[in-house]
This record gives sequence, C-alpha cells and structure tokens, in this order.
Amino acid sequence: MLVINGLRKSFFAGTPSERMALDGVNLTLAEGTFCIVIGSNGAGKSTLLNAIAGKFPVGPGEMMFDGQDIGRMALHRRARFIARVFQDPMTGTAPGMTLEENFLLAELRPDRRRLRWGLTAARRMRWRNRLAPLGLGLESRLGDRVETLSGGQRQACSLVMAVLRQPKLLLLDEHTAALDPVTAHLVMTATIRVVGEQRTTTLMVTHNMRHAVEAGDRLIMMDAGRIRASLDGPEKRGITVDDLVARFRAEDDRVLLTR
Repeated sequence: MLVINGLRKSFFAGTPSERMALDGVNLTLAEGTFCIVIGSNGAGKSTLLNAIAGKFPVGPGEMMFDGQDIGRMALHRRARFIARVFQDPMTGTAPGMTLEENFLLAELRPDRRRLRWGLTAARRMRWRNRLAPLGLGLESRLGDRVETLSGGQRQACSLVMAVLRQPKLLLLDEHTAALDPVTAHLVMTATIRVVGEQRTTTLMVTHNMRHAVEAGDRLIMMDAGRIRASLDGPEKRGITVDDLVARFRAEDDRVLLTR
C-alpha cells in the first residue's frame, strides 16, 4: 500500500521564480489499485511520480510503501520495487543493444549478474511469449538493435521490461502520448492486460480522456499541486468521456475563482 501525507515540493525556493509543485498532497492507494492521474499542464502530475520514484528530495510530508518510509530512500533502492515507463520512447532502453540484451538487463539488474551468462533459450522463449500478444511482431526481433525499432515498438518493449520483475509499484508517465493513435491503442491495451494479470499497483498519468475513462479502477484530478477530486468504485466505472471533460472544466473554473 502507498500512503502519502502532506507531501510538498517547491522549485526555485527562495527566488522570485519559486513555484509550489506539490502543495500538501494526500493519497492512499491500496495494493493492486490502478489509479489514473489527470490534470492540466503544471498541475503536479509528473512531479508526483518523480517524488515517488525518488528523482529528487521533497520538502515536508511523508511517503510510506508497504509500511516502509521511502521518503529519504535513494532512487536506486526504490528501483528494486518501483518500475517506470516514461513519455519519451527513447528513454528507458539502451538503443545500441539488442532487444534481448535490454530484456536481460531489465530482468537481472537487481541481481548484478554478468550479461554474457544470461541469454538462455528459456529466457528467449519467455520474452517471446510476453511480446507476442502485443501484435507488433517484436517476438521475432529479439536479436535486433533497439535503435532500429519505431517509437511505438520501443515503448512497448519498455512496458514489458518494466513488468518483467513484477514490481510492487508501476509508474506510467504519459507513456502513450508520443505515439500515433493506432500504436497508442495497442500499448494501452497491453498496459491494461499486464496490470490486470499481475495486479500491480499502478499510477498512470495521462491527458487522454478516453484512456482515463477506460483504464483503471480509480481516477484522481490534480491542479496547482493538489488533488482536487477522486473517483473510484461505481462513480469511476460509470463516468463517460463527456462527463469527465465537463467535470474537468468545472473544477478548473472553481479553482480559478478561488485563487
């Protein structure tokens, strides 16, 4: 379970450009929750994911995961149980290495084993089985260098690599935003499938209202570094894209009036 209490993060502190990116965020996610995060640019969505991942220190506040205080835990230690897929398909893979070498690094990273001993027939078969349902033909390209793949193919690989070790927490930062609509749909379908199969606790940031409606069992809306609304259960399942857009606009108007 992820528990965040009163989390704050400011950038350019003590200067005229100081900006409060996270302003007392409170969030509790039960194990296995697939939570969608929406909000306008600058709302604090990616900052929240970065804070959880340990990319930078945060100010006052508490972050607990499975009863352990992770607020001051180093990024590399959090990476043992937190996986992440970024918006940029070029991030998260080694372009000069083959698909199978990338997969092996992802699978063995916490074990610090030598790469040359790990490329076994059993692993290759397991990776092919993971890639085949994507429908991108990647299962037959394990020996190809990642730099030869399209952006969508690379992003699909990043997703599969992220869940190879069955992380306790998966962070998806607009991971379909840079893809064409067809490939974005394929990657989103794969995301829903793997998260559902593994029951991985997941936070997914998106600007795609259809993805926000169709994916996940909880939805939170952020603005100005705060969580302004939270939907789950029947309320989340029953919402439509039109409903969500209307609520998003209404929340924006309310926030503007109170600033």
